[in-house]
Amino acid sequence: MFSELKINKVGSNLLQKKLRFESLDILKGLVMVIMVLDHVRDFFHVDVHNFDPADPILSNIPIFFTRWITHFCAPTFVFLSGASIAFVASRKTTSQTRTFLLSRGCWLMFCDALIVSFLWLFDLDFDLFILGVIWVIGLAMVCSAFVYTLNSRSLLGLTLAIVVGHHALDFLNDNNPSFFYSLLHQQWKFDFGFCEVAVAYPLLPWLGVMWGGIVLGKSYLIMPLDERLKWMKRWGIILTAGFVVVRLFGGYGNSDSWEIQSTHSGTLIDFFNPSKYPPSLAYIAMTLGPAILILTQLENVKNKISQWLMVFGKVPFFFYLVHLLTIHVFAIPIAAYQGYGWDAMFLDEFVSLDKSLLGYGFSLLGTYLIWLIIVVLLYRPSLWWMIYKKNHPEKKWLSYL
Repeated sequence: MFSELKINKVGSNLLQKKLRFESLDILKGLVMVIMVLDHVRDFFHVDVHNFDPADPILSNIPIFFTRWITHFCAPTFVFLSGASIAFVASRKTTSQTRTFLLSRGCWLMFCDALIVSFLWLFDLDFDLFILGVIWVIGLAMVCSAFVYTLNSRSLLGLTLAIVVGHHALDFLNDNNPSFFYSLLHQQWKFDFGFCEVAVAYPLLPWLGVMWGGIVLGKSYLIMPLDERLKWMKRWGIILTAGFVVVRLFGGYGNSDSWEIQSTHSGTLIDFFNPSKYPPSLAYIAMTLGPAILILTQLENVKNKISQWLMVFGKVPFFFYLVHLLTIHVFAIPIAAYQGYGWDAMFLDEFVSLDKSLLGYGFSLLGTYLIWLIIVVLLYRPSLWWMIYKKNHPEKKWLSYL
């Protein structure tokens, strides 16, 4: 099917205007709102300094669910970034698209290493650089600049090869990885003397997730709606069922195994906590399967909530930067009020790892209330930026934010 259709057959009028598929923007906005919950939890939940929310012994279902639901954010965001590449390619020449992907990819890598790291830490000495999800999206974009022109069948094959096959590299993971290998496949923190670099998001298998997103984007451009929805539902079911099978049988595809615990809740927590760093096959199937199924239900949805989420979905990078700034600034007076000092939130390591903040924070209910407040506060700035971008198409630099 895909091999018989090419992206340049969409029509000249389609190529000349910027495509927006509202269902994708709604889903993107939804996962970003959920992402705010995860980062609010990092900065405000009292138990984040006491135990891992996925600890099957110390944690509980409400705390674990608060962490688990946010697992959908990074895979969905990387996946939809791939779809955006297909849309960009539909209105630009090959040369223009490649230049855009290379330049935007490098820009995102720079921003994540420098600006996003600062927003996480507020460390004016820049002693620690965190290479997170924005970094890996940028690096994957750079790699995608050389393969996005492949037909969908070839890209799908590469996607499956990376997502399924990256576990073949697991045996190379050790306690002294090279910096290059860490960038490729193993989360690690490096001390270079003058600074530290934490590789939080290795390239594999996120690259495969992005290439799968390109296949999704092409399906939006070349497949009739009914046919595309059936195709997406089929893949959503395959991935969701695949998670259950891979997780139940253990072994390949599970970087972290699970065990029967002394309590039912502990067993559920352990089962639904596949490895994220780097994401295992089980993790990707668990998150992308339901995400694709949800996406099939968002077609032609129009209500106040969807319109609200769409605002966030249309300005994802702006939203990402502003939400981190808002959360961190909000945490400073709260830490001071709770007796930790005005300098407590000027960090030299990730906030949840800072043992000097032991006892700081709020209950889970308080954390949810702060999350709702911050999401509401972010709406107006996001709406303003969305309108500003729409009213100034002549400013090409806006496409980088």
